[in-house]
This record gives sequence, C-alpha cells and structure tokens, in this order.
Amino acid sequence: MRKIVYVISTLKKTGPTLVLFNIIKNLDINKFKPVILTLSPEPADTMIEEFKKHNIEIICINLGRITGFLFAGFKIKKIIKDINPDIIHSHCFRSALFSGFFLSEHKRVSTVHCDYKTDFLMAYGKITGYIMYLLMHFSLKKISNNICCSKVLADLLNARYKSINFEYIDNGIDIEKFSPSKDKQALRETLSLPLDKKIFIWIGAFIERKNCETLAKAINNLNTKDIFFIFCGKGESETNCKQLLYGKENVLFAGSVNNVNEYLKASDYYISTSFSEGLPNSVLEAMSCGLPAILSNIPQHKYILNNDYNFYFEPDDVNELSDKITLILKENYEKHSHKSINIAKTRFSAAGMSEKYSEYYTNLINKSI
Repeated sequence: MRKIVYVISTLKKTGPTLVLFNIIKNLDINKFKPVILTLSPEPADTMIEEFKKHNIEIICINLGRITGFLFAGFKIKKIIKDINPDIIHSHCFRSALFSGFFLSEHKRVSTVHCDYKTDFLMAYGKITGYIMYLLMHFSLKKISNNICCSKVLADLLNARYKSINFEYIDNGIDIEKFSPSKDKQALRETLSLPLDKKIFIWIGAFIERKNCETLAKAINNLNTKDIFFIFCGKGESETNCKQLLYGKENVLFAGSVNNVNEYLKASDYYISTSFSEGLPNSVLEAMSCGLPAILSNIPQHKYILNNDYNFYFEPDDVNELSDKITLILKENYEKHSHKSINIAKTRFSAAGMSEKYSEYYTNLINKSI
C-alpha cells in the first residue's frame, strides 16, 4: 500500500480543504493510505471531524504562523522521515513553501488552487502580496509536479510562466450530497426562508476578489417584491455590503453555515461575482443542486459553461448584473436547471477527480522504480 501525505495549513472549511476531502474520501484504500499533516491549530469552522469520520490519520503540528515559519520546516522534515511516504501532496501557500524548500528528497505534488499572483496581490497588497507570490513561484519550481484545479487555470499559468509546467485535474464535487431537493418548500420552512419568492444565493468569503459589493449594489437597482437574496460567508467586506443593503427586508446574511447544501437546495438561482477563481466549488455545487447560475465574465466561469451562455456579466458592471437577474427570471427554469445538473454530474464529480489523482500518483510512483 502506498502512503500519501497531504500537507495543508488547517482543515478550515475552504475550497482547498473541500478538494482535499473529496480526493481522500474517494481514494481506493486498498491502494493508498492517506495521512494529513496540518500546520496550525484548527479554527472554529474546521472540517476535522468530517475527515475523522472516514478514519483518516491526521497529524497536527499546532504551531502559530510566525513560529511555524521559524520551526515547522525541521519538524515537518522529521515527521515525514518517520512516515516515509511515497508522495507528499501540498495544498496551500505554506505547505508548498515547506515542500519546496525542505522536502526535496521526496516525490512531491502540489495542487494550485488559484492564480496565485493575482490573488495574493489582491488579498495582501502590493508588497506583502508580491513577496508571497515570489515565494510561491520558487516553491512550485522546486516541486515540479504542479496540478492546477482546472484546465483554464493551467492554460493561464502556462502562458504566463515558461519555467514551470502546469498540469490540471478539474475540481470535483460530491454530486450525491449536492443534488436537487425533493421538497424545496419544506426545506425553506425549516430554514425560515420565504416560501413565495424566487431565491438567489451567493456563497463565499467577503473579500475583494469575491466582489460581493457589486451584487449588493445590483440588488438596490431591482424591484425586489418577488425575489429574495441570501449571502453565505464571512469577511471584511461584509460590513460594507450590509450598509449598502440596510433596511432591505428581502436580504439575508446567513454567515458561515455548516449546512450550505441545504441553503443551495432551498434556493432557485446562484450568483458568482468573482474577479478571479481557480475552479469555484460553490458554483459547481449550486449547479449540481439544479440552480441556474449568473456568473461574472471570467475564464474560469466560462470554462464551466460555454462562451455563448447568456448569463455572464462584467464583474464591475452593476447595471449589467441587475439586468441579468431580471432576464433569467423570464427564462425556462427547467431547461436551465437540467443543464446545470448534467454539466455537474458528467464533468465535475468528486469520484472522477479522485480517480484522476490516483492515476497521477501511480504514474509518479512508478517513475521512481
């Protein structure tokens, strides 16, 4: 049996953690033994218990971010030596750094979940963000086996950087967990949502890259008598969104919820306003639940559907977004809902993603024999 060690900062409920969960959950346990190595103490919104339900071994170093940068490299090196894995698979900025600079004697893989230059500069500013980008880039050069979470992201990074070969395995989602509701009205009653309105849902971190304020401004443009909006998530931009929508009775800020699948199943449409993505799990999960989507006009979204899809909008165009919301309500709902489900099931299943990673691991291991 081959050992795969997955290194990640924490098991906080984020896109990369969900990808990791779906990879491991669907691995053939007769071929692979997964071990997770986390770097920092778990936050309140951790998925650690969900991992434990699947009897996955988890080793927690529990170092803070500053002490982790100073001491974690040597500690990780010792732990990895004791485990003696066949492959080390990193899933975030810090794990890529430690893998790149401390674990060169091992076979290594890194999943690249985003356009790391654009995202780091947007999230951390020009100076800190650029330093992080350089560190990430040098780490990926040392790791060499770098898998983007979508083909469109791999194409973007390969065009920009000639010194690294980026491969890809598309993100996949649990199509059984995220499926259409059998009784949407009953679910709405349970969640205290309106029974007689069309519900649009937005899910993500309230950060600049996710661009939630464009949606808040678009809602103010609309006659909202028959529609309702849900925002799921937390972050620094949440206060601005709430101020923009102050007094609106047709808006719910649900916070970070543990039952996001239920909120999706209770909704009718999904909206993503992002400036940049890797391959957004929330969009795929919404589509798997049968929700037609209104999406910002970025390559990562256009990869999911197609170029002539009628419900893209420019990420900073408030009026265009409000127009698309009005337009989609006039469309054939069943037609778009069935299309969403079909795309999610046939192209973006978690089982399919995990199988491709298994094949990648096997090929990489065999190269060293």
